[in-house]
Amino acid sequence: MSHCPVSSRSVTHPNHHFLFINGKKMKFTIVLIFGITIQMLGLAQTEAVAQEALPSSWQDYVAFHQNAGALGTFTTEGVTKEMWVGIAPGQKYRNVETSRLSDDGKSIQSSHRMETETGDVISIGSGMQYWDKNSGKVLSCYSGFDQGKLFTGSSELTAMDNETKTIRSIYTETSQGKTTRYKHETSHPSSNEMRVVNQKESGGESWTSVSKRVVELEFAPAPRKVLPRFRRR
Repeated sequence: MSHCPVSSRSVTHPNHHFLFINGKKMKFTIVLIFGITIQMLGLAQTEAVAQEALPSSWQDYVAFHQNAGALGTFTTEGVTKEMWVGIAPGQKYRNVETSRLSDDGKSIQSSHRMETETGDVISIGSGMQYWDKNSGKVLSCYSGFDQGKLFTGSSELTAMDNETKTIRSIYTETSQGKTTRYKHETSHPSSNEMRVVNQKESGGESWTSVSKRVVELEFAPAPRKVLPRFRRR
């Protein structure tokens, strides 16, 4: 298209003059289309940013979890990978994790238990999230044991997307004297499914797990016959 513009020496020729006018019209049309495209891209980017905005209150954060179906108990099975300092790769496991809103509604409490096929504990831990008024952020901590070795960690929320029901954060963990930062993403394709992706911030292979919601009756003890008795306060 570099040969399309007409030089000033040819403007005096009638045919060239006609092409020059059409050329200006074509330029105007291209500029108009380009401007509309930029505007549409800008609107799309604004919408995406709005969807991934951080929560403005604890109520927003809790509502996200309730609407996404993030609260409850989920389980998954797989083989451990080279990811966490305290967990050796290559072990078959079953993981059960639970998140629940506290009775007063002011925190979200989480826990997990990862076991081998024989029931030996690979990893176990618990944590909590709450709204810090001073910073205007959700603060999160987590600690436990990986194969008998203590680990502690904290998370910084980086994005919350209501459209895709996805939360992203940076998780910093200290285990056996080593501190590592991880990129963490949790999404809920449906109210009964949870997808978790972890990757070291420095790079490398990610670890993706897909968990299914557990019906509470699966973990409920078998009913026992109890003789009638008087109720006391």
